[in-house]
Formats: sequence, C-alpha cells, structure tokens
Amino acid sequence: MIATGLYAITNCGVPRHYAVDVKPDYVSIAVFEFANPGTATGMGGVMLWADLLPHLEARPAFGNQAGFVDLAHNECFVPDLPDAPMGAIYKGRSGLFATGMRGHDEIVDHALIDMAVGADGRPLSWRNRFARSAREKIDTSFRYRALEGISNALVVFLPVVVPFDQARIEVLCQIPPILLNGTVQAGTVDDATIPKDGLWYKQFYFHAQGLEAATVPAGERVDVPIALRWNADGSAFAHAIALKLESDAGYLPKRRLITAADGTGCFAIEALGLSVGDRIAVKLNTEHYTAIGKIVLEVT
Repeated sequence: MIATGLYAITNCGVPRHYAVDVKPDYVSIAVFEFANPGTATGMGGVMLWADLLPHLEARPAFGNQAGFVDLAHNECFVPDLPDAPMGAIYKGRSGLFATGMRGHDEIVDHALIDMAVGADGRPLSWRNRFARSAREKIDTSFRYRALEGISNALVVFLPVVVPFDQARIEVLCQIPPILLNGTVQAGTVDDATIPKDGLWYKQFYFHAQGLEAATVPAGERVDVPIALRWNADGSAFAHAIALKLESDAGYLPKRRLITAADGTGCFAIEALGLSVGDRIAVKLNTEHYTAIGKIVLEVT
C-alpha cells in the first residue's frame, strides 16, 4: 500500500509559490513567481490576494475542461500572498478534470499525471508522463523533464484510476502551498530526503511477479500464473488491471490479460517450433509502460 493524499515536497529550490485545489473530479494549481515589489510589479498591475482568491476558487468555465491554461489576471503582482516571504507575480493556473475532453488512453490505470511549469514560468496543460515517454522508454524523471524543457509543479500518481482526492498527489515547492476550498494537506517531505536517481515515483506503482522457475514442454502449452505486487513493500496489489503481453518466442493465444480483483491471473503460452533448452521471455506491460514484469520459461 502507499500513503495517499496531498503531500508538499518542500525545499525544492524553486522561486515559486503555489495554490492548490484538490477535489474528487478536479485538481488545479496556480503558479506565483516570487518578486520584490521594488524591482517588479507585473505587467498586469497590482492585485490583492483577497481579490484574486475568488477567481482561483472558482473552476474555469471555458475550454470544455480540455486542459487549457487559465491566464485571466496573468502577470499581476500580488503583494500579500499568504505564507510567502515576499510578494509574487501570478503566472496563471492549470486544471485537471476527471470528465474533461481528453484522449481515451490519457487517464488510465498505471498513469502519472504531470502539471508542470514552462521556461517562461507559466503553468502548462497536464500530461500523462508515461504516455509521452513510452516511445523512448524514458525511466527517470530528470531525463524526461530535460527533454520536455519543463519544471514539475504537481504530480498525480495513479497506479489505478481513482477520484483525485484518493490518489497520492505531490507539490514540488519551496514552502507548503496555499490550500484552496478546504483542500487538506496530508503531509510534508523534505526534498533533501529524496534520492536523486529520478526513480522516486516507482514506489507508488506495482509490478507483476511469476514463478521463479517456469517451464514448458517443447511443442506443448502451459498456463502461467502471475500476481501483482506493490513496488514499495511487495504486498499484494489487489486490483483488476488490464495487461498487454508480448513474447520473443513461442505462441501467446491471448495477448491481453485482465487480472482478478485480488491482482492475480494467468496466461497461456505454447512452445511451438521450439526445442529443449530454448527460452521464452514474456513481458507484461500496461497501456503505456513496458515490462512491469518479465517471465522467462525454459523449454524442456
């Protein structure tokens, strides 16, 4: 199991402050760039927090919830930003909607949703990192951000699709974010405690496990059992998940597998045209992530 809720990853060294709203069907992040009022007032003039707050607590009513960035009041200077060491320039907000316009495979099981900031400091539309990095099989978050030219602000971890307020969400910030509309922060993690290998996210997902020594007689067929396990502690990942199968030899009668509600399942493999001593490697993939498991069968 993993800890869910909104977590602030603090001391990230970013010169920004955020305001976050998390609801079962909606997540938004408003971006503020720290600025000294003596050197920058913002092209949008000055706007007090009390005047901006009603706008941030209302959901965007444009763009068919497709992920367009809300730039109303963009570039205004907010001198009295709550809990901030100084004022900041408001750069806009990005929203994620559970029922908005999106691709059929954007919000699926085993997804990771990034809500990032571009080189100009403005928020970007949300994106499924695993879908966008699948072709190159980019495994580390650092390489992905470098390739995309972005700085992450908020991440939604979806090992399985759930209402957003039941998922684990992390805000990568310097100081804890402003919480909108009664949003609750579940905890804080100091960035200094997170390994810098780009693989922090993996603990919030699962892998497929099979028999350690699987065999199949030459020319025959066997059923191979598998079970899903949490990466973090190896405990059972008890969810029905659709997997894609691919093999480098033999024959897979079915290349799709949906596990039972307890995370277990099995697939058939036939050692057609193979000889004793050959091997069959079967990879188990999710919609956008390859090889959450690999099972090797010895042909006997």
